[in-house]
Parts: sequence; C-alpha cells; structure tokens
Amino acid sequence: MAGRWVDGRGWPLGAWLGPAVTALCVVTCVLLVDSWLALLLLAALGGVGYGICSPTTNLLVMAVVPARRQSTVLGLKQTAPPLLMAAAGATLPAVAHLYGWRTAMAISLVLPASVLALVVRRGSGAPGAGRRADASRVELSPAERTSARRALVPMVVAAGLGTFSVATLTGFAVLTLVSAGLGPVAAAGVVSGGSLAAVVARLAAGRFLGGRPSSDVTPLLAVMGLAGLSLLLVSTGVFGLERSSGSGWQALVVVGVVLSLVAAWTWPALLLITVVRGSSAGPGAASGLLQLGSGLGSAVGPAAFGVLSDAGGRGWAWLTMGALTVLAMALVRRPTSRTPPHPPAGSSR
Repeated sequence: MAGRWVDGRGWPLGAWLGPAVTALCVVTCVLLVDSWLALLLLAALGGVGYGICSPTTNLLVMAVVPARRQSTVLGLKQTAPPLLMAAAGATLPAVAHLYGWRTAMAISLVLPASVLALVVRRGSGAPGAGRRADASRVELSPAERTSARRALVPMVVAAGLGTFSVATLTGFAVLTLVSAGLGPVAAAGVVSGGSLAAVVARLAAGRFLGGRPSSDVTPLLAVMGLAGLSLLLVSTGVFGLERSSGSGWQALVVVGVVLSLVAAWTWPALLLITVVRGSSAGPGAASGLLQLGSGLGSAVGPAAFGVLSDAGGRGWAWLTMGALTVLAMALVRRPTSRTPPHPPAGSSR
C-alpha cells in the first residue's frame, strides 16, 4: 500500500512520514513503555515506518539519480541493513548495559532525525516534487497497472523465498558451525567475515548491473545458482559429520556457510534492482510488493527451519533451503511486466 501511495504522491511526502512514524514509536518506547506487550505493539507500529521508507527510497533513486548510476546506488542502499545491524550490535548492547535500554533506544533516534534533517536541507517538501522528477514515466491505465502488479507475483514469491534463506542464515549459521566443531568465537568470526563479504558483493553487483539492460536476469540467476549450490554444500557437510567426524566435512560446512552468506545476502538485492528498474508498475509499487514477500519470508523462515531441524535433522533443513532457492530461480525466469519508456507513435496518451 505504501509503495503505491508514494508512487502517486511523490517521494518527499514518504521521506517525511516514514522517519516521523519511526521516531514517534521510538520516543514513545523511551518515555512510556513499561511492559513487553506495549514494547511489542510499538515495534510492530515501527514496522509501518519502515514499510513507508523502503519504497520511498527506491522511488527517490529512480527519480533523481541518473539512469547509468541507478543500479550502483540501489546496490549501495541495500548494504545499509547489514552494516547498520552490525554497528548496532557492536555498540548498543554495551550502552544498554551501562546506562539502561531506554538510553540505548534513545540514541537510535539519530537515524530518523538525520533523514528528516536531510529532507529539510533539500527543501523538497512538496508532494509533487517526486512526480515532477519522474515526469518521463508513461501513465498507465488502471487495467494496465493491475496487470503490471499481477506480473510481479512470481518475483514477490521469489523475494519471500530469498529472505526465507537469509533469515535462516542469520539465525542458524553460527549454531551449524558450532555443531560442526568450531568454537563460538570462531563461528561468529566466520559469519561476520561472510557478512562483510556480502556487503562488498552487493556493491559490486549493483555497479555491474548498471551497465546491463534491465531485462537481463542472467547475473541474478548466476548468483541465485551460487546460493543454491552453497546451501547444498552446507547440507552435505552436515550429513557427512553426522556419519563420521573429519576436517573435510567441517571445511565443507565453513565454505558453504561463507558462500551462502555472500550469495544469499546478494541475490535478493539484485532482484530488487532488477524489478525496480524494469517493472512498469512503478518503483514504489514494485518495491512495496517485493517488501511484502520479503517480510513474510523473514517471518516464516527461522520458525520453519527450526521445525525442519527438529523433524528431520539440520542437514535436511539446509537442503530444503537450497531447493527453495532453485524454486525461486524458476520463478525469476518469468519476465516481469514492462512498458516502453515512451508512448508509441500515434498514441493518444
């Protein structure tokens, strides 16, 4: 809903409202929350702010960044979540330990406040500004917009399968490495190194896509194939360690986890870049739909992996993640709905 809304109203309004909702939820937490239920409710409401910000930033990139640099900037934008999660994990727990959780949460207000300050500095508060910057877009009829959104359904499902794997890696990579014989510190180091490599891969992939047509999904499929293969390596190593101990099986798990972190963290970002650049549904609506799939995948992934691990063992759970990645590849091979950048000659639009 937010994606379609910012497409129609322009990115400046979304750039105001998203950070404002987030900041309001954080302030309310700091000042008023005194129960876990209230904290849970405000965390959910804070997700509304994110739901507005994510498609807004994609629309902003498509509206104000030159076409030759859009993929690079979108790739750079996609590095923000892992980098900020790493920064928060390294600093806020220590602050909370020393000064309390309310102080730690108050510090996070610097992020939405910075966004609002940038919007003020740019001086683009009028809702129409975002639309004027994207005036070259072809206006679609309601039936065409509906058709374009329906054409994105396979990509939305693929996005959900992608975050299904990413959420699983976030929750179970360290546990898998420890069960393979690594110490907790070494396992955490492997995951941190793989996550940093994923950030570099996202940047490089975005820059690479900038020189290719938006309809070309070959690079995306290649990274997805690497993700599926690396998840298969993890499952093979886990199966091997269940039968016999050995450094070879352990190395297979470590290599598989590192490659999985790089590929599984990268291909959903490439999917976003591909869809935002190529779909005729509009950047906001397209990325909002992808976010719907991603959110469902993030919510279901860890719980489903835990159930699979309990039912059949962790090796089968990792194998299932690889199979779902292959399924996502099959979905991505279906082209998204596209329209020419300009109306055909003689068109009345």
